[in-house]
Amino acid sequence: MSKLQDLIIQYFDEDEEKEIYDQIIHEIQTCDTLWTTYSPRTRNHYVDFVQGRPVAFLFSEKEYCDTYCEHMKEDSNVTVGAAECSKEDRLQLFADYHRSGFEAVIADNGKRYLFIPLEDLINIPDYSSVPLEKRPIINPQLVCSADRLFQCIENNTITPDKELNLLVDTYRAKFLIPVQGEIEGSSITLPTLERSDGAKVVPFFTDIGELRKFDKEENYRVAITEFKQIEEICGNDEIVVINPLGFNFTIDKNTVEAIKNAAASVPDADHSDRAVIYTLPNPPKEFLDDLSTVLDTTQGVEKAYCKGIRSAEGDGLLIVVDCGESDVEETKEILDSIRAMADESLVDTSVQYIAAATNVGRTASDNSEPFFERIFIDATLDPENVD
Repeated sequence: MSKLQDLIIQYFDEDEEKEIYDQIIHEIQTCDTLWTTYSPRTRNHYVDFVQGRPVAFLFSEKEYCDTYCEHMKEDSNVTVGAAECSKEDRLQLFADYHRSGFEAVIADNGKRYLFIPLEDLINIPDYSSVPLEKRPIINPQLVCSADRLFQCIENNTITPDKELNLLVDTYRAKFLIPVQGEIEGSSITLPTLERSDGAKVVPFFTDIGELRKFDKEENYRVAITEFKQIEEICGNDEIVVINPLGFNFTIDKNTVEAIKNAAASVPDADHSDRAVIYTLPNPPKEFLDDLSTVLDTTQGVEKAYCKGIRSAEGDGLLIVVDCGESDVEETKEILDSIRAMADESLVDTSVQYIAAATNVGRTASDNSEPFFERIFIDATLDPENVD
């Protein structure tokens, strides 16, 4: 048994003693070797969501990591690779976790495991007091949402909420592009890459780490740009690819329109306030049973869905209500009525109610099973013919 695994067991056996927790953190930061997981599809760390939080996986033994990878392949048909991380590369690993949008690490998943906030392992930089023009370009939310979606291609588990998050994050991001020529005079040339099918694509990058995979010798100057330039390039029937040596998100004229439509469907909040919608691993049964009673007595409700939602304010519940043919005013009255009658004391988190007819509501409910569905009986049938 590894020293880290021994410490984790001791930590829980001794009522989560802080002194032992500090020893665990020190061991993770300084031990000779750890193992982490990566996705061959995105060529980046493997990301999973635990109650809406993007997490990375670390293992104290290669055997533990290999077992996890085998489990993912057998149970979920997802290919996950194992990568060794030496003590010398540990700080870079944690910085890369931050760049990739992780908020926590799970140590020794499959054994006695521990959930560790990333800020306990590394000092996460705070750029809030730095002028916008002087902040480094990183896009952790975009990298995370892209990695999450493209990982799902292998086992065909892409969902509308994952697509929406990627498209909105792309619209709101700033990018780095390699250029030749004078940036100040706008006399620049953008390099292109040739795909296996012969098509030329213009590379964009989420951060300097991804750009350096392309420009290892630093032959190009670097400029900062936004989605508007992607739109302009694709408008000329050219193709843009974001992180070609990473998740490799290809954008053409049709994709640009999808990105714009997605951005228009969500509130125009600050990027950091964008909410993540996710499927709840353990829906709150007592609350949903009570809510179903409320919905059953509320005229105009046909179906309802429950999702998790995570925003800058924290985790919460998103209740999507299908109000059938009701108009906007009627729908508002229905939602207000439900909100007033629901017993939210049955859950220890915030609850939001939205209509299924909204763009976000359609995205959240698509390909989902309702927890409430009104049963309509044809009154013209004889009683013996009613199923």
